[in-house]
Amino acid sequence: MLALDESLFLFINGWVGTSWSFDHLALRVAHSHLLKGGVLVALLWWSWHRTHSQTRPAVILQIVSGVLLAVAVARAMQNLLPARLRPAHDPALIERGFVLFDEFDPAILEGLSSFPSDHAVLAFAMATAVFLGHRGLGILAMVWALLTSCLPRVYFGMHYPGDIIAGAIIGTLVMLAVVSLPVPQSLDRKVEVLALRHRGLFYAVLFLATSQMATVFVDSRALLGTAATFVRLHLSLL
Repeated sequence: MLALDESLFLFINGWVGTSWSFDHLALRVAHSHLLKGGVLVALLWWSWHRTHSQTRPAVILQIVSGVLLAVAVARAMQNLLPARLRPAHDPALIERGFVLFDEFDPAILEGLSSFPSDHAVLAFAMATAVFLGHRGLGILAMVWALLTSCLPRVYFGMHYPGDIIAGAIIGTLVMLAVVSLPVPQSLDRKVEVLALRHRGLFYAVLFLATSQMATVFVDSRALLGTAATFVRLHLSLL
């Protein structure tokens, strides 16, 4: 399986350098949170607030929780499983013909395990949630997730195809599992009353949460990292 994964990667990556325009477009997409997560979040909000159907606030919170859990599972797997080198960091692949795009800096991924792809986990968790709300939008979301969040990461050597496939499966299954959990009627009603009484606050917090989903929680991770460093520093001084 690993040999097949590497061969498929080299086939996709082998197109790098054949078109200057496509390479730069793909790189722009790979680095654009607006095009990747932003569009998926917009589709998610669209599925929640279509004119003929309003998703219950409790279900919305389930979906956000599903995304958070899916990302947490991906990060745990990256940290606990044996580390897998990114394609761009594997000398053996370089000898077999890996093509590094001149304007892509592989150093930004140094020290990060390749398996599974947390971008694929997040993208497909959101796309699955969109699909559950509206099939047409959900299919569009899945195709968009594949083209913007997944393929460019294989193309430039950030991930193997297997990392992407595993991430997509994890994101989909975690979201399906969380959304399938029954919400007690009493809790459903309490959340609905809370959302109605404090509508502005509810949707302001929801906006902040989904904006972080659109950016793969970059700011949240940075803040948590700073907080952890601050705590370690002060504990060492005690």
